[in-house]
Amino acid sequence: MKTKILFAGGGTAGHVEPALAVATWLKGEKHDWQLTFVGTKNGLENQLVPKAGFDLIHIPKVLMPRQVTPSTFLWPIKIIYATFKALKICREADLVIGFGGYACPPIYLAAAILRKPIFIHEANAIPGWANRLGAAFASEIFIAFSRTKLKLGKWRNAKLSGMPIRAEIIASSKLSSVESQKIKNDQLDKWQLSKEKPTILVFGGSQGSRHINEAIMQSLSAFTERNVQVVHSVGRSNALPTSTENYLPLSYIEDMSSAYHAADLVIARSGALTCAELAAVGKFAILIPLPIGNGEQSANASDLQAVGAAEVVADDKFNSGWLISNWSEIWRKASNYRPTNWGEFSASEVIGKAIIEKIGSRK
Repeated sequence: MKTKILFAGGGTAGHVEPALAVATWLKGEKHDWQLTFVGTKNGLENQLVPKAGFDLIHIPKVLMPRQVTPSTFLWPIKIIYATFKALKICREADLVIGFGGYACPPIYLAAAILRKPIFIHEANAIPGWANRLGAAFASEIFIAFSRTKLKLGKWRNAKLSGMPIRAEIIASSKLSSVESQKIKNDQLDKWQLSKEKPTILVFGGSQGSRHINEAIMQSLSAFTERNVQVVHSVGRSNALPTSTENYLPLSYIEDMSSAYHAADLVIARSGALTCAELAAVGKFAILIPLPIGNGEQSANASDLQAVGAAEVVADDKFNSGWLISNWSEIWRKASNYRPTNWGEFSASEVIGKAIIEKIGSRK
């Protein structure tokens, strides 16, 4: 029988892209293995996973209640139903690996019931509830930030693997200045933007950010006066504004590697994937942590801020007024920034080899 590995995780690119990076590496090493993804019907995995050439199975989406409402009392029924569905999915699996997100809790519970090996990768500095649940049953835990080891229980024995990121992002970090400049020029030509003007790349994660979008729209006239051009990924679910000579709105950017090359400054949320990619490509950024959850985005951004790679501003402080009044200092920092050598970006290989070793020990 074929070895079958289940990859669980979805909702946003921060959960899907690291899973795809590991699966892609593993596919290159084990051509005969069956690598299958589990996600929900309305997550970004529905676009990214099939495009990458992997099968995707759907599981019911079960939201963890953040406050007591009438629907809270239905949550136990929903998680039991989703776990029942997950039992069928996990039955033939040789190993399950989760990356957080809505699809993970039922899969973790089902895999634990079936006594399947469970691996976890936690992308954020502070683990989310799905992976905190899975950690109780995990054979191996991988983390992207060393501070995650400060948590209690199994987190203290987690392996610091870093963040699995796309192969093209890793490759871009190793290009010569001449090669990098060519990619930048080609991308600016593709966008029909000037090679002579500074370029800001703005995105609010795979879903976009209305707050960031509003601040950028209100700052456009000031950017035009300063001869600055803006490439703005507004998010798939948001209306696309009108483009101008210095402003290019996009619903979503597929080729982030080339987009990073073309940018002189990045404005973004501080999701774990974004922080890892910024470290890899060596771009200075204004980071606006999302003010929900357990503070993981603020923690994610702190390493970049510590080495001078980012200016971190609170969500309630970031607006067009802040951006315009601080522009001269921000641009000075971005222009003078010299990337830090963060070492090899081999998280996909580290995790992939651990999976191979685990499967080998069970055969």
